[in-house]
Amino acid sequence: MSDMIINDSVPVDKKWSELIRYNIFIMKLVEFVVALLLNILPHVVTPVDILQCLVAGPTLMLTTQIMVLYVVDQVQYEAEFYYVIIQLLITICAVINLFVIVAFSVILMYSDVKESREPKTNMKYPVILWWTLEFPGTSNVRHCSDSIKCYVYSDRLMSNIYNTEAYLFYASNIDFKNLPIPRRPDEIIWALFHEESPRNVEEFLHEKALNLFNFSSTFSRHSNVPFPLQHLYAYEDITSPRYFLSTQLKNELLKEIAPVLYLQSDCETSTERDAYVQELMKHIKVDSYGKCLKNKDLPQKFKEDYLNNLNEETFLHFIARYKFVIAIENGVCNDYVTEKFWRAIKVGTVPLYFGSPSIRDWFPNKKSGILLEDYPTPKILYEHIMELMKNDSLYEEYLEHKTKQIITNENLINEYRQRPYQLDGIKTLEEFECFVCEKLYDKMRGETGVNVVNKSHYDCPKPISALTLGVNPHNSWVYSWETAESNAETIYKDIMNRD
Repeated sequence: MSDMIINDSVPVDKKWSELIRYNIFIMKLVEFVVALLLNILPHVVTPVDILQCLVAGPTLMLTTQIMVLYVVDQVQYEAEFYYVIIQLLITICAVINLFVIVAFSVILMYSDVKESREPKTNMKYPVILWWTLEFPGTSNVRHCSDSIKCYVYSDRLMSNIYNTEAYLFYASNIDFKNLPIPRRPDEIIWALFHEESPRNVEEFLHEKALNLFNFSSTFSRHSNVPFPLQHLYAYEDITSPRYFLSTQLKNELLKEIAPVLYLQSDCETSTERDAYVQELMKHIKVDSYGKCLKNKDLPQKFKEDYLNNLNEETFLHFIARYKFVIAIENGVCNDYVTEKFWRAIKVGTVPLYFGSPSIRDWFPNKKSGILLEDYPTPKILYEHIMELMKNDSLYEEYLEHKTKQIITNENLINEYRQRPYQLDGIKTLEEFECFVCEKLYDKMRGETGVNVVNKSHYDCPKPISALTLGVNPHNSWVYSWETAESNAETIYKDIMNRD
């Protein structure tokens, strides 16, 4: 009988290869069929129905897989006799496996959307999907207000169940070759969330890549849901004396440490950070503890994984001993202000800052930092530092947020009062989701017009050197920036022209 089914001249290894290919085909076929059923299941069955069908499913699947492994191991060269039986069993196993996964996904979907079946409202909540699966992992009903609610998912499977009306993208995880096309900006909202460094996804340094999206949430004050204070963490940190050391005590510590601290382990930056510090070191003593220009060892208690402990209590006290700290960003963008600046403000040391051209808008007071751009060369900066070293009163003018515990910058005060969410990453995401949700309700009310994200939402010019205060044509980051501009043009045309 087996001879009628299996050709004995075919090697056993080849038969098993055929078996594997066959089952891959079956699984793909079942996957396609299940995808079609997903549009029907939610309307004809309940979660209880599905559970009743699946009572024996997982057990049968596991038993079948164990049996197949046993047969293959025991029979080996006599596998021809069992070939058809095993083929059938594995196929059944594949079907059950896929069915279990899909069915339980449907059950989870029911737990989130059952509110839409209740008679209290006839309006279907709009559906929002995070296309970048790794982030943020939400799957629930976002209650933005009594009248504004949306389903927010991070599982692309949900787009097969309901018509997705808005897609959200986390920029760091975006794959331009895998997007929900065709792009119909007048029908489907695309919204971008991007809090990272400009070197993270260089295509977004250019307007064409930004133009793919209707709305954005970035560190720029001009984005739809801005968070320029994302690295402040707590507003009260600005004036808190928790880590602050008096100028007198800092002066005494100069017997043990340098006046300037440099703590970096990312040595290749578009701002040529190391080149600047290296030049400054020719004029003034700098304690450098990181991998970049290292000239001093960290205390033993900080040596292990210090990069992940920069905000620990003991480490902040360690930083607070220095009169100045070098705070050069790894990229230049308007409103891109990182913990390099805010950490110095928090502990009460004076930041020697280069980065965001709009940094003065975020100073607690008029003098809350020394800007490298105000001093054409490291030598001229050194001369100013020496003036402050000789005059404590002049030095303390940069620390009034600690010595007087005041904040006089109205722009900073208003930003915090109007958008307190931005000090908390989770609340910022929720604010972003609710903003998009509200825009979907605006569309349902008949509002028309297509919004397009522009350059101001992520405003990063061609890389500027901290050392020369201009563009260095020999800087490899400049070439990378120019290449990304060409890539952005190509990506935009490809996506907008694809059906």
